[in-house]
Amino acid sequence: MIGKITVVSLFLLLVWGNIVAGLKAGLGCPDWPLCHGRVLPPFRWDIYTEFTHRILGVVASVFLIILAYQRFRHYRDKSKFIPIFIVILLLIQIALGGIVVLLELPVNLTTVHFANAILIYSLAFYMAFFDGEKREPVFSIRSYGMLFFLLGLMVFSQAVLGAYVRHSGAGLACPDFPKCLGFWIPPELSGMVLIHFSHRTFAYIIFITVFVIFISTYLNSDLRRDRSRVLILLGLIAVQIMIGVGVIHSKLYFLTTALHLAVALLILSTVLYTWFQEMEENHV
Repeated sequence: MIGKITVVSLFLLLVWGNIVAGLKAGLGCPDWPLCHGRVLPPFRWDIYTEFTHRILGVVASVFLIILAYQRFRHYRDKSKFIPIFIVILLLIQIALGGIVVLLELPVNLTTVHFANAILIYSLAFYMAFFDGEKREPVFSIRSYGMLFFLLGLMVFSQAVLGAYVRHSGAGLACPDFPKCLGFWIPPELSGMVLIHFSHRTFAYIIFITVFVIFISTYLNSDLRRDRSRVLILLGLIAVQIMIGVGVIHSKLYFLTTALHLAVALLILSTVLYTWFQEMEENHV
């Protein structure tokens, strides 16, 4: 139960962080660890939008530490390094959060902050799946586990690239769809256009990759057991592309961008779950 609670709390934290960015309230609390020099800051919508994000961060951190402690007790041998590592990443994340605020949201560091958050989410998902009692923790990228491991890396990279698009201000560099500035391939691929176009192109590559995997579930008996999850994954990616179009047409409306991230996390979770299932079944 603590595993599921932790994953959900991290999910909400990430989505709320996206809302904070969408409302441009990231500097609602310009200092750290206090907010406007106070434990409870003065009431103003942008201040409490950011302050709520900090509160959610504290709650998620508490659950994560409890989960890490429980898994450390139940995991054996080298597996114990996983809960230790996630606590180290949490400490880094907290420090990064403070630095990002004090340096007034630098693009590269903000993207690193997001990437580290996604890594923490992925490891928490792992610990939620492998509890050390009913399911012994395993790590394998053999057989078809490798396929979903690589797909997970692609989705992770796409999410981080999306964060860079957002924080670098390239979200509307291609204001039309399906073309970009009226071209299928813009003649001048550089700067903001290159950043945005790369994110869009990589989305198509991921969709095609998952579609090929889905077709393979009919051709390969070992992949057949993953067909329903791959179908769900294919549907989520199709929905994600449509939401991406909505992000552009809504001019980066904060609720649309938050939904975009939420679906991205569902995609990542589905890939992780499928990979973990493959590892467990191959291990047995």
